[in-house]
Amino acid sequence: MRTTLPPAARRISAMLAISLALGLTAGCHRDPNKQKQRYLESGKRYADQGKYKEATIQFANALKVDRNFADAHYQLSKVFLKQGSVMPAYGELMRTVDLQPNNLPARIDLGNILLAGKQIDRAYAQATAVLAIDNNNADAHALLSSVAAAKGDRIEALAQIQQALAADPNRANFHASLGLLQSSDPTTATAGEDQLRKAVALDEKNVSAHVVLASLLQKKGDLQGAEDQMKAAIAADPKSVMARASLADLYMRQKDTAKTEQTLRQASEDLSDSESAAGLLATYYIRTNQLAAGETAYADLVAKHPKSAPLKIAYLRLLILNKDLPKARTVGADLAKTDSNIPEVAVLNGMLLLNDGKTAEAFTTMQKAAKANPDNLVVKLWLGRAARAKGDTTVAQQAFRDAAKLSPNSLEAQAGLAEISIDSHDFSTLHQVADTAIAINPEIATPFLWRGIAEANQKEYDKADADFHQALKLDPKNSAGYLELAQLRMVQQKTPEAKTLLEQALELNPNSSRALRLLASTLMFEKQPAKAISRVQDQIAKSPQNADMYDLLAELQLGTGDSKSALASAEKAMQLNPNDSGSVITYTRAEVIAGDPGKAVAKWQQWNTDHPTDVQGLVMLGTMQESEGDRNGAMVSYKKALALQPEQPIAANNLAYLMVETGQNLDVALSLAQVARRAMPSSPNTADTLAWIFYQKGNFGSARDLLEDAVKTDPNSASIHYHLGMTYTKLSNSADAVAHLKKAVALAPNTQTAKDADKELAHLS
Repeated sequence: MRTTLPPAARRISAMLAISLALGLTAGCHRDPNKQKQRYLESGKRYADQGKYKEATIQFANALKVDRNFADAHYQLSKVFLKQGSVMPAYGELMRTVDLQPNNLPARIDLGNILLAGKQIDRAYAQATAVLAIDNNNADAHALLSSVAAAKGDRIEALAQIQQALAADPNRANFHASLGLLQSSDPTTATAGEDQLRKAVALDEKNVSAHVVLASLLQKKGDLQGAEDQMKAAIAADPKSVMARASLADLYMRQKDTAKTEQTLRQASEDLSDSESAAGLLATYYIRTNQLAAGETAYADLVAKHPKSAPLKIAYLRLLILNKDLPKARTVGADLAKTDSNIPEVAVLNGMLLLNDGKTAEAFTTMQKAAKANPDNLVVKLWLGRAARAKGDTTVAQQAFRDAAKLSPNSLEAQAGLAEISIDSHDFSTLHQVADTAIAINPEIATPFLWRGIAEANQKEYDKADADFHQALKLDPKNSAGYLELAQLRMVQQKTPEAKTLLEQALELNPNSSRALRLLASTLMFEKQPAKAISRVQDQIAKSPQNADMYDLLAELQLGTGDSKSALASAEKAMQLNPNDSGSVITYTRAEVIAGDPGKAVAKWQQWNTDHPTDVQGLVMLGTMQESEGDRNGAMVSYKKALALQPEQPIAANNLAYLMVETGQNLDVALSLAQVARRAMPSSPNTADTLAWIFYQKGNFGSARDLLEDAVKTDPNSASIHYHLGMTYTKLSNSADAVAHLKKAVALAPNTQTAKDADKELAHLS
């Protein structure tokens, strides 16, 4: 018998049924394995349709569900490779192989990337790992063939590709590889062309076969045949960046600039979502020094494709190189809003921030990018540069080391490590870095310069001389080689030769401020200030936009007491480079000497308004305010500096001293003074400040020890003599107290220090 439920019961039953259904559905959607699989399949469908941006998003979604999902890492690597984004692909393949060691196609793809990056031994290791699992793997033998070819072992390369063909005789790529090897030898060139034509016949959509055949035909002089093959490659795969680039290269070799530009522009139009394709035209404009034309072309492309991040990135590169910074900032800000996840967006915006002197913001931007992209070489390099600009040597050094691990052959990573070693005078490490770089590429001059610098500072002058000459042999037009050799000659007291070398450096690089500074300092040492000024003025005529040279001229003019001319030169330097604090420092000195320190204070106040995160600027402002008697203003400036950089020693020292002088918390002052002393253990100023705090706290013995050492380092400091005299008074050493107090009066007559010392002397007499 059927039981009829009352209406209320039926409603409850229906609600339960709906709830159960919803619960089951929700449970299904919450199943992470099913969820990540759905994202994976969706991404693969997008990839098959050539919608790489959408595919990337779906594979990334799968990895958000399970960051160890090897299949998603592998599929993401394939999308990156199709877009020509090699470094991101490399990172994804490394992760895939780590999670899924038996993924043989991933190992092959990784091996090919490693080989392209000239990491031959690592590529070989991937091929042998595949053969250990599958000893007849055709792709592994093909990879070993490429490895052998890279090593110059043609016989082994032929043997391996023939073994690959034996395992898979109908693979077009293998016939293309065999054809390329055979075509390199005139005796087998005909057989090579036959192999390439067979590759095309086997797979008319095989882009690489068409491209290699085109290359061979081009070498034979059959330019029309080569062009036909290139066009066939594009028809086979319209999204192939390699095919488009190869056709443009063919036209460029024929010096047909119109067709070159047209082909690359069409590539950017058709493949506006591909990072490598969208940037092909920009690279052409950069290499041919047509930055203005490139800027115009990309402004038009971006207007036509306003949602294309790759086109905007290429446009931003051109704007930065063309120094059109207002537009660059606008484009960079737009990209940061819509595509902040793209590593190159962070890098380019970081470059802009560094150019604007916003080192703290640049550092923060690159830190975030590095956290989001831990395997991106370019991001690591720019994190290192931003950290170095900020003064954070530890982070900079680690970033460059990480970059070197990601790409052991990266000379940019080694350059970063070398620069830090030079900054910190760590010449032992510099020597090691140079040796590593020379081993990577012994045909590049710069690492020999690094090693020469290390040897010169370790007083191994003969070795340094040999390395500098080797650098000049490798690159005779490198002005840095003449500059470093000149410095060595100065150390060896061979001044005439040093001056000749500096002139050669300036002839090769008229913008070399460092060479000009050394030359000017040599003339000043020879007591020829007028000649030094004249020489700098001559160089400015050749490099009229060089702010540092105007800054140097201002310094020399100050040295001769010509503060009016120094002011004009410093103002010109600031006009040419508004973000150069060195010019502001020179201007400040000139205003003080001219008797108008108020203008100097105002200049630093404006500087800090424009550069609110510049710690050094805040310290300079505080110093100027303190010299003008504005203790409260100075303390505010020092506190702002310490808020940005808690270990800033000058700000910590000066604030501690002012706190004592104004009767503030001695314990806080002591803590600040200790920070300063740790950072500057040899400074008489930090010793004086710390000692005076010890004095105020009744620790006279510690105060005396610090001051006795400080007075040996700086015997002309009235402050140190006064504090030491006061300390001796407390220790009942009247004779020494009187001597140092009198010395303080003699060193600084008519000052508050002299008045205080006289007052104490009156008590002692």
